[in-house]
Amino acid sequence: MSSSDHRLRATASWTRTSRVWLAWPPTTGARDRDAAARDDSVALAHLLSAHAPVTVVAFSADVVQCSLQMPPGVMTLAVDPGAALLSSQPVWLADGAGNLLAGIASDSMTGRDLAQAAGVGVVDLPPGWQGDLIETDGEGTALVLARLADGLDGGRDEAERLLKDKLGIVQVVWLEDPGSGRVPARYLAPGVVAVPGGHDANHPAYAALSANRDRLRLTSDRVGRTLTVLDLPCPSRQKGCYSDCMVAGDLVVVPEFEESRDAQAFARVVAALPDARVIAFPATHLAAPGNGLGRTVLAQPKMN
Repeated sequence: MSSSDHRLRATASWTRTSRVWLAWPPTTGARDRDAAARDDSVALAHLLSAHAPVTVVAFSADVVQCSLQMPPGVMTLAVDPGAALLSSQPVWLADGAGNLLAGIASDSMTGRDLAQAAGVGVVDLPPGWQGDLIETDGEGTALVLARLADGLDGGRDEAERLLKDKLGIVQVVWLEDPGSGRVPARYLAPGVVAVPGGHDANHPAYAALSANRDRLRLTSDRVGRTLTVLDLPCPSRQKGCYSDCMVAGDLVVVPEFEESRDAQAFARVVAALPDARVIAFPATHLAAPGNGLGRTVLAQPKMN
């Protein structure tokens, strides 16, 4: 497969879903927390399996326990202990014929294993180019973390050329990194972007998040649509993120962190997405610091 095929385009999260990939929580040594995380993972697999087939990605040592706890029909993919489960996510691509491919960073063995298990072809991307650094709308616009251009001799100009050649991205919105290691924004629907808010000026990420929010509010996407920026609160007691929702087809899952702001975040998403199926799910034990469900769940689009 030629990676310079201009017909390749990055797909959107709300494309029809053929499979959902779910990360099995690794052992931390905190027995009660680990048990709660795995119970939540099983419950999430139950929920998602009604929407699309589910495959759980687990470290080899956890596969037996994972398989025994998961509901019937849920598959398990074993990965080596040194892998990073779903944190090195691919960018799902479609070619001109509607075939599904995966854009994989050239140094991501975990991504290649996942693509092989998904049964899709692979398009090589530069080292370090993971899916959680690139948030696409399927129409040629992408929100991209600024550090994606690090290490390229041509900087952002070269990065934009590569994004166009390899992913069909013709409009790039560069966003600052607030320290979460992923794009600090999530497309929930065409033209609707959720961002983390509620930080005061003393928060270390305040400047980056404020700059990103202002930039997005002044942005129109490739088709001329002014972006609707959904400013969601941040949990007061947890280090999670409401804006890091899971999007799979018409299903949007808003993370909950067992506090009063759960209802506020959920209500804002429901109001912004009248045509979507919006549900809430506990993420306290599943979410990595600064995240919601984005690094725990990966939706695989359904193409030809």
